[in-house]
Amino acid sequence: MGVSEQSVPTGLHKVAIYGGWAATFILAAWIVLPRVIIGNTVLVAWVMTILLPLILIAVGLIILGVPAARGLTPTKRSVAWLWIALFNAFIVGLFLPDGTIFSAGSHDHATSLVAVLFGSGWEGAGSAIANPAAIIMSVSGIIGAVFSVLDSRQGGPIRTEDEDHFQGQGYFGILGEDEYYQR
Repeated sequence: MGVSEQSVPTGLHKVAIYGGWAATFILAAWIVLPRVIIGNTVLVAWVMTILLPLILIAVGLIILGVPAARGLTPTKRSVAWLWIALFNAFIVGLFLPDGTIFSAGSHDHATSLVAVLFGSGWEGAGSAIANPAAIIMSVSGIIGAVFSVLDSRQGGPIRTEDEDHFQGQGYFGILGEDEYYQR
C-alpha cells in the first residue's frame, strides 16, 4: 500500500494553496460585480450570477478547507483542479451574457462584460464561450473536491493490491508516482 503521510507544501504547491483561498473569493466576486455594474435586468441571468459564485465558493472551501480541517494539506492534484476551475471562472466573468441597461433599447447592443468593453461584435461570443466555461468550471471543481475529500481521509487514498501491481506498466508508467503512492 501507499504511504499516507504528507510532506509540508513548498514552492508552487504552497503558492497555489494560499493563492487558491484568495482567488476563490476574488473570482466569485468577479462573476457578480460586472453584472451589478452594467445593470443586469434578466431573472435567469441573476440566477446564474448568484449560483455560479456559490458553486465556486463551495468547491474552493471543500478543496482547501476539508484537508485543513483534518489537519492535512490539499494534494497537488486537487489544487490543480481548483485552478482549472478558477481559470474558467475568470472566463465566465468576462463572457457571461445577460440583459443589461445597454441592451434595453435594441438587440444590437452589448450583453456581456466583454461586449461592453470591446463592442457589440463580441456579443455573440458571450454564450458560446461562457456556457462551456461554466460547465468546465463546475465539473473540474467537483473533480477537485472529490479528490480532496478522498485524499485527506484517514489512512490516505485507498488502493488495492492489483492497482499497485499494474503501476509502472504500459504507456502510462508515471501514474501513481506522487508523494502519497510511493512504496
